[in-house]
Amino acid sequence: MAERFAIIVHSNARRPDRRIRLPVLNLDWWSRFVSPQASAPIGISSPFGRAEGWLFFLNYDLAQLRDLPTARLLKRTIHAGEKASRLGARIIGLGAPLLQALGSAALAVARNLDSTVTGGAGCAVAAAIDGLWKAAELMEIDPEEAAVLIIGAAEPCGSACAQILARDGVNYLTLVDTDRARLDQLARRVLYDCGVACKISARAGQAVAQADLIIAAGEAAGFALHPALIKSGAVVCNLSAADELTARIISCRSDVMIFDQSVLRLPGGVVLCHDPALPADAVRAPMAEAVLLALEGRFDRYFLGYGLRVEKLIQMRRLSRKHGFTLSGFAALDRYFNFAAVRAIRKGRPA
Repeated sequence: MAERFAIIVHSNARRPDRRIRLPVLNLDWWSRFVSPQASAPIGISSPFGRAEGWLFFLNYDLAQLRDLPTARLLKRTIHAGEKASRLGARIIGLGAPLLQALGSAALAVARNLDSTVTGGAGCAVAAAIDGLWKAAELMEIDPEEAAVLIIGAAEPCGSACAQILARDGVNYLTLVDTDRARLDQLARRVLYDCGVACKISARAGQAVAQADLIIAAGEAAGFALHPALIKSGAVVCNLSAADELTARIISCRSDVMIFDQSVLRLPGGVVLCHDPALPADAVRAPMAEAVLLALEGRFDRYFLGYGLRVEKLIQMRRLSRKHGFTLSGFAALDRYFNFAAVRAIRKGRPA
């Protein structure tokens, strides 16, 4: 029996069951009188499971999403979740822009629905680390010899990344954060668990200039990571939600590879067609989490809050590989980079 999932997204940018995009209507009228719309059922299968699901569209563009009062957006999201639950969805994913607009109110969505709700952070971070390794390969960086820097390492995301990278075989790992006590604790844990001696620092400048691979994980990473200091040919993974950092690096450093999210190809070539910036059979990693957990038949509460457990991230990587989710490319804001585009960055010419 196929388990059922749903993903609630802000707009109907490319609905798989329509040839013509529905207009985004007046915000007040649409939100008050029109119910969230569902796509046609989407069937997905892997050698180890089957799932069926829907995309639910709130039909707000990004500007409207940012301006909408939180209470109204929360009500609309819960309404969409209730419709998904009535269709039998046991796990419901929230699209990244919607999750960001809801902020802490996303927890209220979970409290008001019987179905499990996930924001996709687990799959996003696990896929980002795999994406970092693939980008390093494409940029001809040897992971065992690379200088790896994590800015915001004392934050939950940065701490989890440090531990997984050390387990993956990184030998030269530098941790930067303003919280020295937590950095010391993390460095001791990495040394004890993985045998990797980390450098720790409260200042990012010199470490940025020497780093081959950089993860920006903390809220302050956008201020600590100055584009001019980044080493030519480096790879930057921006998990800090600081969009302006990505925009600055793209605009002034054509010799640096930067991405915010890994893009995954769904098993069986299934087409969602939601994001016009991506290939039809691909999704950003956070959206893939609800699909992946439905295929596995796992409905425990994973990654709605901000806590990230290393064991869960490792399990998410294992499940992704088990069910045949493969890396398709990289996303930076509204841009998509396939592998050829990354090689072009390495060669010093625009993609």
